[in-house]
Amino acid sequence: MRKYKSKFILVLSIFFATGVLTYIGNGCSRSQSADVVNSSSLSAVTPVSTTSSDMPIIEGARTVSLVYSKQVVDQLSACSGLALPSEKTMAMYEQKKGAISTYGTAATVTGPMMMAVASIAGEICNDLIDQEATSGARLFTGYAMAGNVIPNNSQLSDTITKLALSCWQRNESSSERGILLNMISSSVGASETLAARKSALLLCTSMLSSLDALLN
Repeated sequence: MRKYKSKFILVLSIFFATGVLTYIGNGCSRSQSADVVNSSSLSAVTPVSTTSSDMPIIEGARTVSLVYSKQVVDQLSACSGLALPSEKTMAMYEQKKGAISTYGTAATVTGPMMMAVASIAGEICNDLIDQEATSGARLFTGYAMAGNVIPNNSQLSDTITKLALSCWQRNESSSERGILLNMISSSVGASETLAARKSALLLCTSMLSSLDALLN
């Protein structure tokens, strides 16, 4: 099994997630969140091959093993604290599962796989936002989800740290936090309709569709 540096994979996967979100109208299917990101709101992301032959091998780094197709919904739901995936989430999984690695080996990571994961993660994050709106905020503390104001950087950073600890099994780095905060500020208007919910959805989807969230 080839070995890779985790941080390299994480940063690469964040750019995959943010680039891919321009294509996941189905993944963010609720009417209030279908336009989370439009094609002009993010700078172009140069396609990067995710086959193992194009990634630097770093001796001593941990072996990459990913969740395989049948585990994706369970892992992302569990780490984010989602109690029960919705029918829409399971329908999205059924639609996209064919693109996800069957065995979870590093060499099977592809662009279409990451797009599929982003679509599923988008639905899980929608479920999570709805759950927190009715059961009390745990990740999105202080967000006025029905409001038209982006949460402040302190609130967004709090969510980043909580998701990183839970789904990445570590703290985020300052550069990773900066990437995510810049993504929100450049993608969601400061006072656009449902800005808080869109910020929460974009942040959650990006972090849950990173490779670090899929590692065994």
